[in-house]
Amino acid sequence: MSEPKRIYQIDLFRFIAAFAVVLYHYLYRGYAAGNMSLLRFDGVGEYFRYGYLGVDLFFIISGFVIAFSIKHLSLRKFFNSRFKRLYPMFWICLFATFTVSYFFGAPRYQVTFTQLLANLTMLQKLLGYGDIDGAYWSLYVELKFYLIIAVFLIINQFKKISLDYLVYFWLILSSLRFYIGPSELYDAIHEFFILDWSAYFIAGIIFCQIFLNGLHIKHFVLLPYCLFLSIDGAVGRIHWLERTFHSDFSVYIIGGTIVLFYLLMLLVSCKKLQFINSPKLVKIGMLTYPLYLIHQHIGFIIFNHLQPYVNKYLLVSAVIVLMLAVAYMLSDRIEPRIMKLFK
Repeated sequence: MSEPKRIYQIDLFRFIAAFAVVLYHYLYRGYAAGNMSLLRFDGVGEYFRYGYLGVDLFFIISGFVIAFSIKHLSLRKFFNSRFKRLYPMFWICLFATFTVSYFFGAPRYQVTFTQLLANLTMLQKLLGYGDIDGAYWSLYVELKFYLIIAVFLIINQFKKISLDYLVYFWLILSSLRFYIGPSELYDAIHEFFILDWSAYFIAGIIFCQIFLNGLHIKHFVLLPYCLFLSIDGAVGRIHWLERTFHSDFSVYIIGGTIVLFYLLMLLVSCKKLQFINSPKLVKIGMLTYPLYLIHQHIGFIIFNHLQPYVNKYLLVSAVIVLMLAVAYMLSDRIEPRIMKLFK
């Protein structure tokens, strides 16, 4: 039996993760920290404060998808596919967010043309500029993951090696924080190998290997260790969350949510969710990237302008529908036309 070209359950989980982030931003994060939004949802918002964990699921899925896609790719084809996947849609959403922020964002959302130029690269953090939209921070993490995969592909051109070597090496580096204190060398390793998030990407690679080759004894060691590293890192961020939001965050809910992510991906890897493996989910998956890119600051700016005149529940519902509609237009109508220019 030939390998499937696409795993449709992944599209569904990716959309759920993105939608969780949207609800987290709109119903909790916007007002709770930094006064980004004037809409306040004290009671309801508390139910969505863990929606930020959708990004953690994104990173697991990214590890899976990249490991699945590079089997037959050269380095050139890998860069070409990643460029077309990331940059055209990003530039569209970037210009839209910049335009709305420039004309309507003051005083909370101040942007400059120099900042726009830096953001075009997705490397604005490296260049010393802030993000045009706060959601862009995860794209910088993704780019570093792609760079690690690119290095692996370069090495693979000279000597054919298994992805297992990358998994083992990366896991060893991810464990250094338990044995080595801060230093210039460790900080450089930590930054390049994205050790705050590495366990998620590694787990995604392992899940892909299980999907392609079946479950083996080594996976009963590697996956629990990745899970341990993921939960340890997520729990370590609680101090920042509680300082930022002046609210308590549950270790058990965070840990339980990450366990759920791992279980879902394990079911996908063991092909136990084939009953929902429908091509119809592709359309939902295509919404994810533009929805994630365009929802945050534009949504907050709309809230801040209209909140004196519109019921807050009606307003947030209307903006969510608007963002879904814009994401659909971008992914279904505009992106295919732009892709023709890159063929």
